[in-house]
Amino acid sequence: MNLNYLFFSFLFFIAASLPLHGQFKDVENLKEDDLKTLRFGYYLSLNAVGAKMEYSPTPSGTPFRIGITPKPSFDVGLLADLRINEFLNLRFHPGVAFIERDITFPFSEENPLFTKALIERNVKSNYVRLPLGIKLNTRRMRNIRPFFMGSMSYNINITSEEKNSEDNESGTFRMKSNMYAWEFAFGTDFYLPYFKFTTSIHGLFALSNEFVPDKNPTSVYTQYISSMKTRGVFLRFTFE
Repeated sequence: MNLNYLFFSFLFFIAASLPLHGQFKDVENLKEDDLKTLRFGYYLSLNAVGAKMEYSPTPSGTPFRIGITPKPSFDVGLLADLRINEFLNLRFHPGVAFIERDITFPFSEENPLFTKALIERNVKSNYVRLPLGIKLNTRRMRNIRPFFMGSMSYNINITSEEKNSEDNESGTFRMKSNMYAWEFAFGTDFYLPYFKFTTSIHGLFALSNEFVPDKNPTSVYTQYISSMKTRGVFLRFTFE
């Protein structure tokens, strides 16, 4: 995932630099904006999401590992912001995340039991996300304001295949529908003449195990997998 993090970080700083020209002007935009009790907005994000895997030991002592490669995807959502005081805001930022991962099992195509379609999978997940967070703001510096935010989220994977009667032996990778996670973010608010534009980077860390084993307890695909927890990074652009 390092290349994806680097790519998104680069985009973040490029995007963040675009509004900075406003900082050299004497005009302070949206002077009363932070005094509003309730504010609304929307956001667009790019994401790269993988997973943290945990395994059971094998009888041979050779570790069983599957490869999980995140692919750049996107998500969209809405924002409701409740002002608590000058430095604290309560934020509800629900959305829908479209996530794509390549999963590779450690088997060889030379084995007649496996085909390329069974070894290499492209797994697409659509999460309905319901995060609630606390935003910690610094003091406003003319037309910019950095912040940090921590959130807890409930996520529903509507394409999880959890109840599908087919499993990995027929090419279906199953995950649990419900996932709980904690998230952290840092970014900067830019006060433009007519709206507030925010760039931020968010980290997602699942707390619950999303792994669904195959029905056969001795399945070569899942018998040595003990847990799967989503990990991801999001580059978000917010408009308020």
